[in-house]
Amino acid sequence: MKELSIFIDESGDFGEVIERPAYYLVTLLFHEQKNDIDKNVKKLEESIKNSGFDFEYIHTGPVIRREDVFSRLPIDERRKLLFKMLNFIASSPITYEVVSVNRKEAIDKISLSGRLGREISNVVQKHNDFFDSFDKIIVYYDNGQIELGAVLNTVFSIHFANVEFRKAEPQKYRLLQAADFICTMELLKIKKNENRLSKSEQQFFYRPQELKKSFFKMIDKKRFGK
Repeated sequence: MKELSIFIDESGDFGEVIERPAYYLVTLLFHEQKNDIDKNVKKLEESIKNSGFDFEYIHTGPVIRREDVFSRLPIDERRKLLFKMLNFIASSPITYEVVSVNRKEAIDKISLSGRLGREISNVVQKHNDFFDSFDKIIVYYDNGQIELGAVLNTVFSIHFANVEFRKAEPQKYRLLQAADFICTMELLKIKKNENRLSKSEQQFFYRPQELKKSFFKMIDKKRFGK
């Protein structure tokens, strides 16, 4: 049986827009099950352990902002973690698509749900031959936002009869963490283009052109169709 896994992560929320500009992003990371990633995952986890870390979940945003379990780590240690995830993504047989909605065009829950539904449906239709080549499609999402979960369920159920939804914890799936990483990078790309990176983001990526040359360029190579 030919099987496709789709790992979902989002940036933004369905609440009232307080700060502008604001964006809602959804990253869909694709992994064909015939392409084994066990060695990639093992290499990543060994690298994390050998560096003296013990993190099941490399949560990109908190790593950059020095939050949660990463609050006591100095910047160079946190940067090591992100480069490990970057290398994992670069070496893994995965691709992705990202949907971005400007919140000034979707100011409430109903309009945002509608826009996201249309945009995700467009992705599915654009790659229809690819999706139709699989006997089974499994969508992994942590159900962090009920509204997005409903949109995903509706869109994929309409397009596919062979889809299964699984609630997944990021701690148990490195590919969910990879989707989180990519989603964060896509948002950083928007913010950099608009010259509004936060102070913590500027401090973290302190080397000139590092974001563009080391992170954005590599991530873009994994975009579907590249």
